[in-house]
Amino acid sequence: MKQLWSDGRIGKQRKNAALRNTSRMVMVGTLALAGCGGGSGDSGSPSGGTTTPPVAAALPTCAQLGTDASFGLAGADGVIASTLSAAIVPEAAATASNPATPAFCQIDFTYTSGLFGADDGYDQAQAQLIKIRLSLPLSAADGGSGALQGNWVGKQMVSASPGSSNSLTRWANYAEGTTHDTGPVYAIRLGYVGSSTDTGQTNTPFGVIQTGGLANTLSLGTIADWAYRGTHYGKVWAGTLSKAYYGTAPTRVYYNGCSGGGNEGMGQLQQFGDEYDGALIGAPAYYWQQFRLADSWPQIVLKKLVQQGGVLPTTAQLAAANTAATNTCDVQGSDTVADGIVADPRACTFSAAANVCGVAGAPDAPNCLSVAQAAAIDRIWDGPRNHFGKRIWFPYDRGVSFQASTTVSGSTSQVMQWNHKDTAFDGNNLFADAESLALAGNPAAGITYENEATLGSNTTADYTDNQSVALDKAQAHGVKIIQLHGTQDGAIRWRHDVDYYRRAATYFGKGQANIDGLRSWYRLFPMPGVGHCSGGTGPSPVDPFLALVKWVEQSTPPDSLPAQGGAVATRTRLLCPYPQTAVYKGNGSTDDAANYTCGGNLETQSVLCDSVRTKYKHENEDALDYDSIGVSASSCTG
Repeated sequence: MKQLWSDGRIGKQRKNAALRNTSRMVMVGTLALAGCGGGSGDSGSPSGGTTTPPVAAALPTCAQLGTDASFGLAGADGVIASTLSAAIVPEAAATASNPATPAFCQIDFTYTSGLFGADDGYDQAQAQLIKIRLSLPLSAADGGSGALQGNWVGKQMVSASPGSSNSLTRWANYAEGTTHDTGPVYAIRLGYVGSSTDTGQTNTPFGVIQTGGLANTLSLGTIADWAYRGTHYGKVWAGTLSKAYYGTAPTRVYYNGCSGGGNEGMGQLQQFGDEYDGALIGAPAYYWQQFRLADSWPQIVLKKLVQQGGVLPTTAQLAAANTAATNTCDVQGSDTVADGIVADPRACTFSAAANVCGVAGAPDAPNCLSVAQAAAIDRIWDGPRNHFGKRIWFPYDRGVSFQASTTVSGSTSQVMQWNHKDTAFDGNNLFADAESLALAGNPAAGITYENEATLGSNTTADYTDNQSVALDKAQAHGVKIIQLHGTQDGAIRWRHDVDYYRRAATYFGKGQANIDGLRSWYRLFPMPGVGHCSGGTGPSPVDPFLALVKWVEQSTPPDSLPAQGGAVATRTRLLCPYPQTAVYKGNGSTDDAANYTCGGNLETQSVLCDSVRTKYKHENEDALDYDSIGVSASSCTG
């Protein structure tokens, strides 16, 4: 089925006067979609205007997929012949941490839909180039056996690279046990066809800022490729080659990705939700501009501390403050177990003032704090606010480590360069507020956090961030979504996910945050004490992807997810769908999941109201955005 598609989001935004000079920001291409909705239907090549290839006399081998044009890949429009390779990857023996991986067919090539130059949102001489890797269980023609067709079970797993990586080898899938894979082997071990791409990112900082005659404009084509389009090409090509290699299209299509891969997964759900059956989304890097700017909030707060004559806290002092906060807030609300894991860090109000030297219970020197150091740490935990005192973005939760530094991180510098459309813009010109800017002598390039946040949301965020909650296609198609995020994630704040989830609940609840209704097809699982995708002090999920498959194929929603590890390797726990949390039954080992049940409520009014932020695109104004997350101003006062 050939389908003409375009990016409606960018199409609307081209009306923005600031971007009007970039002509044809709606990037249009033609795709013959393999399996519109759950992998069913006709399948053809994703190249423009190319129809389904003629049926060959016999199913091909892996090598033939890369050489015989009758199977739809070799010689196809948009496939760069010099980049095409198809070969069998030998079986990999089992290791101490992973089972054996069967041999599989790996296909690599670079693809372009024909988009090129300024008219399609790229630099003048730049063409769209997407590296695609397909991993296919061996078919009967290559010696596979025992499943639907050879080693293949008839299903497809779509993934993407984490972060802004231009690598095909850095996958971020949740796999067996408590880790996430760094390659396609998880899909292969399950008997699924796998796909991944580099999302077209061959430049640093992935070609977002134009050069040459288009200097200081956004490369919207590159952004669209990164945010959702490149991953979709991989998905479509995997369906096409599945039909050629096995004689039939996938019956189920799943997404599995974490971090940047989680963000790209949200892009798939927002743009092509009716082409998937289920999605496992981990720590999604959506709200890209906002959280990357906030990466340096601790550093610019500490910069002001030094400007005012204070002394930077040491790493040990910061660790001691986080430890004291964890110990203080470990047992609160429905969390009755003292285990070094805070069920809901948002509810923790511990002040670093308790660690000031001389205060009863404070650590001994050198790990105690000065009054000024304690105030700075409390400000980091409170998060960015504008000059009206209104919250701009989410804070670093207590327990999440951060550096004792005054140097703005590279990620913050990157988004600031995008905001200013200037690759030379120095992120260290960012200051916490007008006072710290004045203390620095008002440098010509200096800018306050709130003004930078406003600038970013008005110029860049709509293009770089997959933040739409209009998942109508996915919801109507019956897609099931499991979303995971560790509360100890220092790279991407888990509050992002709670915010998005409540916004989605409000969107589908027609103005009211109907979480119960959303849970029927979309469940968010906070992971207390877990870091970025995995690691940390808390237990990580065991086989969450299989729970997703069970939900899709057996109509069994996950009322909890098993988790294991963390600070105690043998510890097991339940992960519970938001707003529930794991509640100890009162008997038996606290390190045994069997002694817990999902209950409690993380939706306390105080927490919700404290998370209300300024309205999007108005970060330097006074108005707070209550409506989008389903709370009222009156409920948050008095």
